[in-house]
Amino acid sequence: MELSADGDIRQASTFNKTYAGDAYNTAVAATRLGSRVSFLSRLGQDPFAADLYDTIQREGVDVTHMRTWPDGFTGLYLAENLKEGGRDFYYYRKGSAASHLSEDDIDVKLIKSSKIVYATGITMGLSTSARKAVKKAFQVARENNVITAFDPNFREQLWDGSEDAFDALNEILPLVDVILPSVPDDTLPVIGLSRPEQVIDYFAFKDVKVVVVKVGGDGCYLSYKREVQYIPSLKIQAVDTTGAGDAFNGGFLHGLATNQSLLDCARLGVTTAGLKVQNPGTIKGLPNRESVYSRVFASPLKA
Repeated sequence: MELSADGDIRQASTFNKTYAGDAYNTAVAATRLGSRVSFLSRLGQDPFAADLYDTIQREGVDVTHMRTWPDGFTGLYLAENLKEGGRDFYYYRKGSAASHLSEDDIDVKLIKSSKIVYATGITMGLSTSARKAVKKAFQVARENNVITAFDPNFREQLWDGSEDAFDALNEILPLVDVILPSVPDDTLPVIGLSRPEQVIDYFAFKDVKVVVVKVGGDGCYLSYKREVQYIPSLKIQAVDTTGAGDAFNGGFLHGLATNQSLLDCARLGVTTAGLKVQNPGTIKGLPNRESVYSRVFASPLKA
């Protein structure tokens, strides 16, 4: 659950309530573009759990594989809206229902029937059991030739220092086909690198097939077989940048799932992110298929 306030959060007397979160944001972004997405997590039994479940379902995301944690509560973060579309976050997620995600929650049949399995460093940072769950999902995917995609999405509050995040990253990297880091936020604290070309070389050396380095409002760098292409962002005025990287991931992975070229996947990513930041709201601002496809392709019906 997200509670957001305009301006200084310490002075706020009212908050706007919505539901969001990095993997969920990506799931909704891809769904709105036409992909079929299943979301794996755990729900609590507090007053917000049923509303959260219904909200995810209304977005068209498959929720049949979500389980309930009897004593769990819905995770919370407070968002402080800053100038020029930026935000600061304050997390209250330790011990939440989602942090009890475990290897038992990984549906092997679901993994085998998917084109892509996606996870983030935020999920791995929630708990030891969640970290193991991500690793199992990626292992099953690798054994069944299912593409794995990972966004490090480093959040200092979730880790016992950068070394812990570094260990988790290197634990999952041998199972990753596509990596989607943002520079410098994800890379400088964890691997000590901030320049896109350095980051590309680092992950290529680790045998990650596709490296997509997001550089915020400047677009992204795409690397495959050591060939690097730069894809600029849309030239727009940002209103709310929250979830822009997640929106990019949703667009990119949607392209991958629909057999687009890697270049078009990246174009889908930057376009989805660019249209999202023009509008307020992490989920509300995510664009639909027609608005994205009309910019990326000649016809909105392609795919």
